[in-house]
Amino acid sequence: MTHARSPAAGFAITAALALVCLALPFVGLPLFYVQQAFLLFFFSALAQSWNILGGYGGYLSFGHVAFVGLGGYTVGILYYKLGLSPFITFPLAGVTSSILALIIGAICFRIRGSYFLIATMLVLFILQSLALNLRDLTNGSNGIDLPLFTNDYRFEARLWYYCGFGALVVTSLVAYAVERSTFGLNLNAIREDEDVARTMGVRTVQVKAAAFMLSAALAGMLGAMYTYRAHVIEPIGGFSIEVSAAPILMAILGGSRTWVGPIIGAVIFQTISIGLAVSFGNEYSNVVFSIFLIVVVLLLPEGLVGLAKRGRKPVVAPGPAPAAAAETAKVG
Repeated sequence: MTHARSPAAGFAITAALALVCLALPFVGLPLFYVQQAFLLFFFSALAQSWNILGGYGGYLSFGHVAFVGLGGYTVGILYYKLGLSPFITFPLAGVTSSILALIIGAICFRIRGSYFLIATMLVLFILQSLALNLRDLTNGSNGIDLPLFTNDYRFEARLWYYCGFGALVVTSLVAYAVERSTFGLNLNAIREDEDVARTMGVRTVQVKAAAFMLSAALAGMLGAMYTYRAHVIEPIGGFSIEVSAAPILMAILGGSRTWVGPIIGAVIFQTISIGLAVSFGNEYSNVVFSIFLIVVVLLLPEGLVGLAKRGRKPVVAPGPAPAAAAETAKVG
């Protein structure tokens, strides 16, 4: 017998958590935790954006941070060259990233699996090299500085807290809509067997391209927000391998086939990562956490959400074997 939670209960729990998040900056939360909360929201939203193609579609991309960096450089260059406010140019960051995704997809969707993973990682290194060498446009290794809002650090921390929370809400709603749409079903079919999906009438190329562009557009706008909060964009930090790996690990840890999985994975990832860093220092914490993630991926390939779903499945008592059932029918 199953005890499925009703949609109304799920909505009530989600709404309650949202209200708690909205109130936290005004209940005496220390500034450090307000700043850390932004990073949690940012990485949760970034994991959601990666999950659209990597989780639902099964096309694992290690170069997702390329779109984050491109979004950051879009707002940075428009401010550096034209003096335009990054808040105004946020949408353009999504546009440039989605165009890049379309170009990459046209070239790389002919390959699958680890080859696609490597190809997207190469795009990351190419963009990083361009950012270093196109000095007139990007200011090279010196990077581009962006303006502060105010000298009131608490006000700015709260502002970015709510920007990060809003970004998480938007990306989660997008992921939720994708998961429950025909588009999402097509992505799941591609993940399970792309050749079979094509024979069933799924327009695989168009579906993959749309998913990649949507994923990249969200990442680009997140990158613009992340860059403006940091007030600087430079090649090494803008196209960081660590930032590229984090959303993938978060999505896999929580469960990459559901919209809620990346959020759960991000919360656990950030909590354990910060706790280990405080307890053992960054050097040892990275080693311990890497081992933990390897164990989780090997033992829980569907993530924590997949484990919870298996735990809710009802235990069905085995019925009589077909032959025994037939004999019973004859005797009756």
